[in-house]
Amino acid sequence: MSDSTRMNPVTTTARRKPWMRMGLVTLALAVSGVLEVSAAHAADAAEAAKNDDGALGEILVTARKRAENLRDIPASITAISSATLEEAHVTQLDDLNSLVTNLNIVEAHDNTPDVTLRGVGAFGVVQGVGFYANDVQLFEGQTARPVDIERIEVLKGPQGTLFGGANVGGAIKYVTKEPGKTWENQVTAEFGSYQTKDYEAVISGPLSDTVGIRASLYYDSHGGYIYDTYNKFDYGSSNDHGGRLTLVLKPNDDNKVVVHFAADDFDTSAQNILYTPPDDHTYEHTVNDFFVPDFLRKIISGDVNFEHQVNPNVALTSLTAYSTSYNRGLTDFNKKPIPLDYLQQNVDNRVFSEELRLASTGSQDLEWLGGAFFQSHKSILFSQDNNYNGDPNNPILVGTDYDRDEKQQNQYALFGDLTYHRGDWQYELGLRYEYYTSTLSAVNTNNLDANGNVLPIAPGRLVGHEFSPRVSVQYKFSPTVNAYATIARGFTPADEIEENFVVHPYRPELATNYEVGVKALLDHHVQVNGAVFYTNYADRLYLFQALAGKIITDLTTNIGASTNYGAEFDISAPLPGGFKISGGVGALHATWGDVTNYVDPVTGNVIPNLKGLTVPFAPAYTGNVTIDWKHDFRGYEVGTRATGTFVGRSYWDPQDAAKQEAYQLLNMSAYVDHANWRISASLTNATQTNYNTVFWPAADVGAPFNIARINRPRWFLMSATARF
Repeated sequence: MSDSTRMNPVTTTARRKPWMRMGLVTLALAVSGVLEVSAAHAADAAEAAKNDDGALGEILVTARKRAENLRDIPASITAISSATLEEAHVTQLDDLNSLVTNLNIVEAHDNTPDVTLRGVGAFGVVQGVGFYANDVQLFEGQTARPVDIERIEVLKGPQGTLFGGANVGGAIKYVTKEPGKTWENQVTAEFGSYQTKDYEAVISGPLSDTVGIRASLYYDSHGGYIYDTYNKFDYGSSNDHGGRLTLVLKPNDDNKVVVHFAADDFDTSAQNILYTPPDDHTYEHTVNDFFVPDFLRKIISGDVNFEHQVNPNVALTSLTAYSTSYNRGLTDFNKKPIPLDYLQQNVDNRVFSEELRLASTGSQDLEWLGGAFFQSHKSILFSQDNNYNGDPNNPILVGTDYDRDEKQQNQYALFGDLTYHRGDWQYELGLRYEYYTSTLSAVNTNNLDANGNVLPIAPGRLVGHEFSPRVSVQYKFSPTVNAYATIARGFTPADEIEENFVVHPYRPELATNYEVGVKALLDHHVQVNGAVFYTNYADRLYLFQALAGKIITDLTTNIGASTNYGAEFDISAPLPGGFKISGGVGALHATWGDVTNYVDPVTGNVIPNLKGLTVPFAPAYTGNVTIDWKHDFRGYEVGTRATGTFVGRSYWDPQDAAKQEAYQLLNMSAYVDHANWRISASLTNATQTNYNTVFWPAADVGAPFNIARINRPRWFLMSATARF
């Protein structure tokens, strides 16, 4: 489906207010032949097994920053191939929910994803699940579209050892395509529901024996699907255009340089598509805003990856990256057909990072990796509140308030990982030490003394450090069956924020994850995989919001700890006649620990203990089943695919006052592929299922009405691709 970002991985640790919402324990787990690899890549494993003489179905991934067979990594990893992305017509981040168990992604109103993995992640407050493109962390959307993606690796559980802070719940990594040895060019046009018009072009191939190039350009647009009862038109339309350039230079066998450059220009009226339902189970596609929202974002990013083979057993890698983003948003939070408060927010981000690492190469009993990392992230937030008189017939601006925050965050880290192979056993030990700083200065013209003078806000500075260890053991029963046990720790760095005219800190979130699993490729190319896990998640963050007159106030605070445990099971098998079936199910039980005398900051209500209540944004289960079919008719490949997704009940707030009931989705696609062309069609949300992607109950927001955002409607698309 084509909705604005088209798989732009947009995340941010910059403060998203107010337009966005938001130890050791004993473990005894039994393993009975379960394993964690998603159904999405299990089919690819079976296909690879058919094509390899060894019939081992190897899938190479770089989850540990070196190329390895996925089955040999003692961790829960879902690898989604480019073929699966194309056949499933994955274009938005939340489409990944149908391919990965216990993953909960929703696209925010400015198409920034809020993510939890296994119920871990602060969901819109800070980045708890990191996004990466070729090991470069993404903050504001460095463009990586499906046509440029070789595969997506979803790494479950804390990833602090190799990826650092802001990965307390896991990491989602894009591995992009490099130019091949021959020219492979294509153009695509796509049309569909809601005036969708998408155009895309790719050229890729060698410029010489030592230089290759890959370049892609795109222009996407679609109309709105939310009807404004006051302004009498549908809004939510968007335009997104940009491109990505990859250069590969390989002057000799010992050196390789890969350069990526991307630019994106995105504009939408979907900045704040929120509506005011009477309860948590009534769904509407209407709003009644006086002011029409708008959001635009411009991004430029680039990175240089230099690889040097020092000797036959040691390789040096240098990864340098820089990105800049420019965001401008206009929105109305009153949700009424009267002019009261028109909010303008500008957010600018500048991110620079450098990683140096040495690693062993070749086949050795002892594999090792070590390195150093630095990252600088500067963000500037400017908010302007335009206050009106409330008369829709004669709107008059009566006052303007300003709020400006400037933050500088730095990270410094040393990390290492050792893997020792002895017979059928594999032992791993990893450790990362990370030191981080944050400075914040703020000005708010609402902060006045008795005489109406603006009071200064004391700046803040915060310093912290964390250790992120990882220990694992794996046993190989056969070349295609492995069992493993892993303990890993991760964290979200502590930080500071200006709220209610005070710069105040919040503590780091910490997660320690215990996991056991089995990975198996059985006879007849049947992949059966599973894992069980237990996570102690301390100092969980939550963002409270309150409506005080015409002003929305925020409070970001650590509530307490939760325990998250569950299981995941996936299976994939080829069937006669070109059919293939795959499916997965994940169960999650995530509840608060001993959080005594909990006081709701908005209502002031005292809850004696949250213990046993379900934490927010943690669906009780997720499941998917896919049936696909392919057949070759004398050079014409025909394929169809149908995927059903099942999502269990979840809660929206700490005290379980509002919930999202379980729901199901159905997506379908079909294609005809020839040597030089391809025609495809897809239908997303075929059953027109309604559910909320976010819901703020009135008791939580402190408003006289609930605020929610509804999911995308049914969407039909047809596309044609020509290759030359």
